[in-house]
Amino acid sequence: MSFEELVTRWDNFLSKLKDRFHEVLNQAEEPLNEVINNLQYDNIIIHNIKTGLHNQTVMQLMEKAEQGWDKMDSEMMKFGKIFWGQKSDQHRKLDDFREWLNTEFFKFEIDIYAKAARKILDNVKKHIDESKLHRCTQCGAELPINVYSFVALNMKCESCGSVNTYQPDDRIRALEYYVINNLAEEYAMDAKIKAKYDNNAQKEYYTMYYTYLMENVPDKKDFYKRDMDERVNNPFFSNVSF
Repeated sequence: MSFEELVTRWDNFLSKLKDRFHEVLNQAEEPLNEVINNLQYDNIIIHNIKTGLHNQTVMQLMEKAEQGWDKMDSEMMKFGKIFWGQKSDQHRKLDDFREWLNTEFFKFEIDIYAKAARKILDNVKKHIDESKLHRCTQCGAELPINVYSFVALNMKCESCGSVNTYQPDDRIRALEYYVINNLAEEYAMDAKIKAKYDNNAQKEYYTMYYTYLMENVPDKKDFYKRDMDERVNNPFFSNVSF
């Protein structure tokens, strides 16, 4: 076998691993959609499924790729004099494959969480009367609380002066924890991927992510604004990972 033939075999091996990655996720698509269609107000089961699929794809395929590299390295040694650059070029393909696996699974993960988020949002909207007004428990006057308010608060009634305690419905809380954050990640996904390799794109990711949160959770706008400013301006948050 020539060196060129060995390289071709290595390339084909990595290509087959990519095919296997797509095969596993394609096989999971139909049952996963069925699970999403049956969600109620949380996505815990999605997390469990995602963990299993990550093991079947990223973990197992990367292990096979590394085993394949050990064989590739051993075969290259048989040629005697192999320039470091030649070996480095082939090992770089392993590194590229690792990055490809992580990025493609990240896209898949964002997609399934976003689909789950939309299903949960649909469920919440079916059980929440958006025309409902929050009224004072003493005099019945309207209180200026948005139907989709996420923050617990005490509010003084302007009509009678009594203090009303507002606690968000558990289904409303589900929107923030299982819906809004995941839709924000979907909105900023491309910027997050770019930010992994481009430091200049990190601010773009944080800005897009938190802007989405501020627009969709106005009750916590000040909180998200502070968090965004800290991440944009603090070097500690300079590395965006997934």
